Amino acid sequence: MYLLHIIKSDGTVETHDYKQKPTFQDMYKQIGCDMIEMSKAYYPHYSNRKDGYVDIYFDEEFLMKETSEPNIGATVAWKKWQDKTGHMALPGSILHGTVCVIQEVKDDAA
Repeated sequence: MYLLHIIKSDGTVETHDYKQKPTFQDMYKQIGCDMIEMSKAYYPHYSNRKDGYVDIYFDEEFLMKETSEPNIGATVAWKKWQDKTGHMALPGSILHGTVCVIQEVKDDAA
């Protein structure tokens, strides 16, 4: 089973269950876009990794949309990943809009 965490720019988070790993098609409608960009972020509570890193998915064209709002929570997690790994973004870079995180839920009984 997989969980799709949908992190909105107002700080709210929705979580949806999927039997199969969510696809870009599943995320397009959640993010409200037709082109997804991937990066990484430090979200230990959504991560199955010891280092707390996750793949994040967001609108690749968010800067070209007038209604795009900054997603401060996702930006903080993204910047933490950068600081921990030595990666860099352009100064002043801020993620906008909805950000998705896929988390695999493993059945311990298996």
